[in-house]
Amino acid sequence: MTVETSTPDLMPETLQGEDRRPSETTLPAEKEKGLEESTERGTPSENSAQAQQRSITGLKWFFAYASVLSTVFLFALDGTIVAALQPSIVETFKTESDLSWIGVSFMLGDTAILPLGKAFGRFNIKWLFISCLVIFEIRSAVCGAAPTMNAFIVGRVIGGVGGCGIYVGGLTFVALLTTDHERPLYLAGIYCVWGIGCVLGPIIGGAFAQSSATWRWGFYINLPIAALFAPAYLICLPVINPQPNKPFLDRLRSLDWIGTIVFLAGATCLSMALNFGGTEYAWSSGSEIALLVMTGVLLIAFILVTIFHPGVSAEDKLLPVGFMRTAELVTLPIQSAIVAGAMYTSIYYVPLLFQFTRSDSPLEGGVRMLPLICALVLLTLLNAIFMPKLGYYMPWYVFGNAVMIVGSALMFTINSDTSPGHIYGYTFLIGVGVGCFQSAGVAVASAIAAPTEVNNALWVTKAQISGVLASLCVDGAIFQNLVIEKISSVLPGYSTSEISEITTGTSGSVFQSLSSDQKSAVIDQVTDSIRRVFIYPLAISAFGFILSFTLSRRKLYLAEGKVAK
Repeated sequence: MTVETSTPDLMPETLQGEDRRPSETTLPAEKEKGLEESTERGTPSENSAQAQQRSITGLKWFFAYASVLSTVFLFALDGTIVAALQPSIVETFKTESDLSWIGVSFMLGDTAILPLGKAFGRFNIKWLFISCLVIFEIRSAVCGAAPTMNAFIVGRVIGGVGGCGIYVGGLTFVALLTTDHERPLYLAGIYCVWGIGCVLGPIIGGAFAQSSATWRWGFYINLPIAALFAPAYLICLPVINPQPNKPFLDRLRSLDWIGTIVFLAGATCLSMALNFGGTEYAWSSGSEIALLVMTGVLLIAFILVTIFHPGVSAEDKLLPVGFMRTAELVTLPIQSAIVAGAMYTSIYYVPLLFQFTRSDSPLEGGVRMLPLICALVLLTLLNAIFMPKLGYYMPWYVFGNAVMIVGSALMFTINSDTSPGHIYGYTFLIGVGVGCFQSAGVAVASAIAAPTEVNNALWVTKAQISGVLASLCVDGAIFQNLVIEKISSVLPGYSTSEISEITTGTSGSVFQSLSSDQKSAVIDQVTDSIRRVFIYPLAISAFGFILSFTLSRRKLYLAEGKVAK
């Protein structure tokens, strides 16, 4: 019996023998048989472990995997590159009041992560992936050529949609085309590239901001990279159709449209409430209260829709509650969100700290993140190699969260006179903690899930993106509210929009116009605000540390094709 490769949300009824087109890939029959013969939930059979082989090998696999890595890099790069470009963008459009929209617009697009994850379980994965890539590249051209701030913001929203689509699509390809034993290593490669792209974003953005190419090439750069890998996208990525015999309209109808609309509306209200509270709108204003009330109402509505799922079957619900039926399958997505939040806090605020305290350019501030990225890559690779070999995964979560607690707590002690060496050490510790388990979630969830629900493990990745969104929203709310209040106390008479521009870095015209004493006072206030931002990763890491003890202590992973007992 042959079976077309499935995606998240693949249900047992799709596991039926079908004639496949020559261009479509299938799961090996032995792997399918192994799933059917699993003797206990969460532990693949020994026959399956021994027989699993990739359907794509050699140079074709090399180029297919490289093409996936390229899209992950572009998505990660685009998420952080704007951190170094904000002052230049504001200078170009002269719209300081729209500053907060630069960050929130991309997050609004990223809220499409859940519905897009569902779509990859319904439609042709290759062409949906390429469609998301085209959307992402169109957005790059729109942002690069934007004549107004409004056009730029629209481009950022479109980029968030396409970006999260290519990220989830890339992970879907790797999860489906690799064997259980090699999957942790290939997933680690993706997460390493994601981490590298996130850290390089401010560096590359800073380089463009300082060059004659201008900030616009921070977005144009995506176009030639995608063009370089275009043949690999088209030729090497296999056609995978999860539901080949189901009509297109039936697939559309099977999606949870009510849940999707409620979720997107609620996520939008929450993002706007946290990002605009205290900056665009006073916390006591009618607009802010309306956003918070709507967030609460839509959250309740989403819970009700998830419970009663009107118009869709239980397995088609937007949120795979049925998959998360054990404590571990609830804990793993939360851990994924925690580790992403801790990493993004460091990536966004440590370069800004150095720009103020050491007069770094955006490029130099980004380079100072190398200790974090080196630690992250090293530990991610060690986790991918030794976790499957040794079999245990719970210790990685315990140790990783513990180290993140220490690193975040030390960052909470900094001031404007803290030496760069100390900060390097603190961020190195955060990188170690992140690397310990940032790539482990999908592999662990795949191994402990019921055989018919293995591919729902990609829900862990969706939680990761949610963790990034939560981090940017909460960190931004903490920083913007604190720093505007603090700077206003030392710069009376300056407008909120002028103070907002100052907070983006030292290269802006407003900061440069200050006297030496004013600059020194601003630096102290900005540093204190950045210090307080690290209360968020400290709190979530402490929560993650407690949760990590709920994970199983059993030896789970297969080593050398044998089932671990």
